[in-house]
Amino acid sequence: MNDHGQAERLPKETIYHHQVSPAGAALEVDRFSLWYGNKQALFDDSLDIQQGLVTALIGPSGCGKSTLIRAMNRMNDLVKGVRVRGEIRLAGRNVYDPGVDVTELRRRMGMVFQKPNPFPRSILSNVTYPLELTERPGKQALLEAAEHALRDAGLWNEVKDRLGADALSLSGGQQQRLCIARAIVTKPEILLMDEPCSALDPRATAAVEDLIGALRGRYTVIIVTHNMQQAARVSDNAAFMYLGRIVEHGRTDVVFVRPKASLTQDYITGRFG
Repeated sequence: MNDHGQAERLPKETIYHHQVSPAGAALEVDRFSLWYGNKQALFDDSLDIQQGLVTALIGPSGCGKSTLIRAMNRMNDLVKGVRVRGEIRLAGRNVYDPGVDVTELRRRMGMVFQKPNPFPRSILSNVTYPLELTERPGKQALLEAAEHALRDAGLWNEVKDRLGADALSLSGGQQQRLCIARAIVTKPEILLMDEPCSALDPRATAAVEDLIGALRGRYTVIIVTHNMQQAARVSDNAAFMYLGRIVEHGRTDVVFVRPKASLTQDYITGRFG
């Protein structure tokens, strides 16, 4: 069936499962739409993200997963011609309010991208860079913060004796965990991960997935993935997206085994995507 035929089967509103109706979400997406110039990419999407859990955004390529996650900390602001409607609320405040400090917003919502992107500087400097930009703590405070972040990222024991080494000398999997350390050194409320394993081999992917499990509870994690097995392994909740719309949102085991939307069922069983 082509996209037009699938679009005819889109539910009028997101289908929610009662297991994900938290009292006090970490992040609230409320009837949010986004355009790139004249092209609309997101359509009145609503989503409550539960505090301290891992939420996976799943769906075929081009369905709007990365656009939505980048809208959460306003990374899409960097794209010319972007405009939005609706709200994304962090701690009750719309992140698109005119008075929002975008730098502070991105400190509160750290982000990890598809490919590791360490800076061409030392391992230590990569981790402490966000603090140097915003807080300017003393040398000892920087060292302590870096150690804490590297421990949380599961990398400390591998790099503690060579913190002055070039970050580009690390393996791909180590580089991605370094980027995770850099994202969490500011102690964000939410960690956004946009297909963080897409450029990694299976061993490095397993290490990052184990790390996501270890971060559960200490951070609210939102991960974009097109890998259904990965979503099943790492996430507590899952939201299925199609053609810029959130079709269904619920506990991962329920969405995968007993989806309510026929589109979700077809995607999960491999009939399209």
